[in-house]
Amino acid sequence: MKIFAVSGFKNSGKTTLCRRLLAELAELGVRTGYIKRSSDDVLEDGGTDTASVEKMGVAAALWGKDGLRFEEAELEPFTPEYIVSQYFPDAEIVILEGGKYLSLPKIWVENGEPRPADVRGVFMVYDRKGAGDGEMRFGEGDEALIAERLAATVRGKYYRSSKVYIGDRPLPMKDFIADFVRGAVLGMLASLKGGKGPKAPVRIYLDGEVKK
Repeated sequence: MKIFAVSGFKNSGKTTLCRRLLAELAELGVRTGYIKRSSDDVLEDGGTDTASVEKMGVAAALWGKDGLRFEEAELEPFTPEYIVSQYFPDAEIVILEGGKYLSLPKIWVENGEPRPADVRGVFMVYDRKGAGDGEMRFGEGDEALIAERLAATVRGKYYRSSKVYIGDRPLPMKDFIADFVRGAVLGMLASLKGGKGPKAPVRIYLDGEVKK
């Protein structure tokens, strides 16, 4: 799974680009999620940008300074990895709008203001008023090309057919191990009524501590 931030200043066009990328990724068959990072309180706010994304059939979360717009108040600082593991475990790519100072690979959305020197991880620049070069800089109309580049980061390998989380931490696995885990689980499920050839993603939750 990959998390990409779409960052920039207010009113630079981040939300518009996010919606276009989510639509293009859907055309490519990529499972996606969407997080909007906000510096405002979100738990009491009824009107949000996430509503329009949810209408697209994309799981969405609004992450503000007082909590996460699902049902959690922020008892401990949230991280992108925690949010993804809890709410988007089946996504291949998660688009996080905002978060310019988070340690994530970023698409920087330009609006004419200089990019702060302490913004790290920018690997693409999007300028809806300028022309792109097809390499690092992209302009309006290049959203499909950007989406293809993002999709290639998760579709470049044949395996990665299963994911295991310990709490909110993904367990690193070699490609062949991930494929073995998938085969073993599906093989065991096939012996159970209704477990053969599942059409939807399979989720398994192991609660409690393992007794020795």
